[in-house]
Amino acid sequence: MKRRLTATTALLIVSLLMVSCGAVSSECTDPLGCLEISPGSPVVIGTILATSGEQGPAGAESLQSVEKALSDKGEILGHPIQIIRHDTDCTAESAQIAATEFATNSSLAAVIGPSCTSETEVASSTLLNAGIPLLSPVPNPVKAYDMTNQVIAAIELVAVQMPDKTFYIPRQALFDALHLSP
Repeated sequence: MKRRLTATTALLIVSLLMVSCGAVSSECTDPLGCLEISPGSPVVIGTILATSGEQGPAGAESLQSVEKALSDKGEILGHPIQIIRHDTDCTAESAQIAATEFATNSSLAAVIGPSCTSETEVASSTLLNAGIPLLSPVPNPVKAYDMTNQVIAAIELVAVQMPDKTFYIPRQALFDALHLSP
């Protein structure tokens, strides 16, 4: 009886190991698609902040807060974090240029900004239509730091990591985790 129990247990363990070590499906079923982060590739986060013009000093402080939050974290799921900055001058035109550039960047996970409400509507519609979450407006450095940590936490919450260290960020799930709608 004891031998049979041991043999059954061993068979069960071997079966579970075979199933768990088998091919893992990486098919994305998220309605907005998935961002794939290959092993060693960075998680890319963008900023649209007014660092010139009248709002320049406040925008520069907010940018420093975003950079500090990313530096404090260092990495997301074993991947380095890369920031792509787009400076604006607190006008809808400069925000449109930034948002259009970001909307064509297929490696971008999310965007923090803009800092001016006059830029928010233009940037929001462009980026949300591209399936890229945008957290805005960024009124001050403290809020910029908090928003950055919110993006990091949301990515870690929804990311699906594969055994080879590739991970996928389901876009709709990221919007949901950030309490946004595309």
